[in-house]
Amino acid sequence: MGILLLISDHNKNRLGSGLISPGGGLFSGSSAAPCTVTVTADSLDVRSIPDGNAPVVDHLDKGSVVSADRTTVNGFRQLGTDRWAAQEFLDPTPDSDCG
Repeated sequence: MGILLLISDHNKNRLGSGLISPGGGLFSGSSAAPCTVTVTADSLDVRSIPDGNAPVVDHLDKGSVVSADRTTVNGFRQLGTDRWAAQEFLDPTPDSDCG
């Protein structure tokens, strides 16, 4: 039954895109606080590399909460493999550790 729930949550939360549900999702069992951020722009392009001219691989809407890496390069925060977004439009959530 737990496996079915995991699959259901996977589809519901679009884990492949980095989207997570409020209050948990990807890291609910981890002892270290994850890095999660809230999108502040009306629409934010996610790019394949940390460059404003790089191909867009996804779009995030304002208010979306996404998992992120602690890595920043050229003003971009890494959201996953080949997924980067402009740091200026991402605010760390209150309970996250984006050090």
